[in-house]
Amino acid sequence: MKALKILGIVFGILLLLTGGGLLAGSVLASKGEGAFEQELAKSGYTGPVEGTVKSVEQTSPVIVTVTYTDKQGKTQTGQGAASGAAPPKVGDKVSTYYSTSDPSQILVVNVPGLANLSGVAATLRISGIICLIAGGVLLLAGILGFVLGKKPAAVAAAPVYPTSIPGQQPGGYPMQPYPPQQPPGQPYPPQQPPGQPYPPQQPPGQPYPPQQPPGQPYPPQQPPGQPYPPQQYPPQEYRPQQYPPQPGPQPPPGQPKPPQQYPPI
Repeated sequence: MKALKILGIVFGILLLLTGGGLLAGSVLASKGEGAFEQELAKSGYTGPVEGTVKSVEQTSPVIVTVTYTDKQGKTQTGQGAASGAAPPKVGDKVSTYYSTSDPSQILVVNVPGLANLSGVAATLRISGIICLIAGGVLLLAGILGFVLGKKPAAVAAAPVYPTSIPGQQPGGYPMQPYPPQQPPGQPYPPQQPPGQPYPPQQPPGQPYPPQQPPGQPYPPQQPPGQPYPPQQYPPQEYRPQQYPPQPGPQPPPGQPKPPQQYPPI
């Protein structure tokens, strides 16, 4: 595919150059025809018109008799010399130039292409325009092929997760059950009773242990390879936790409530 794009660009450039050369040739042919007609006009001849050869005299130069129709539409018969490598034959169609002062004086041009320079110029002009159009299309197509032929960066496809079937556990992580909630009608566990203080942390009024006095060296560290001595913790006093009284069954209406019992402290 890349080779076709390169060939399109190369042939497009060649056709553009060929079209430019054909257009230049058409301009030169037009100028050549104009110069030839100007030289004949200086001698008093005009044309060219198409004529038919009626007779040929094999002399030097060859004298031919031609019947033609001038530019005013009149049929004329003239006699004159025929120029060219091969003399015309009776019945041939030839390019004829006639004298404006005496239509019987003619000049037959039998050089191929010289009498039809206008047609040659038109053919070169049309061919040059066609080559320019075709070359421009090929060149543009090749350039667009290179520009648009670049592949975009590949986009990573998203992973496809397996779909779940109704009635079955979906794939992926296993489902974990939620912890059971409190059944309706049962009281929540009691918190800290109101009015009772929390157990104290540092006893108030006791100072914190002193830090290392400035100027004294720190105690030596444990040498490597020897076990550390066991740590000693201060004795802690155990205090039992107190719970609030639990409400018992309520007496029927109209009866006194039984006395409440408190646990020993």
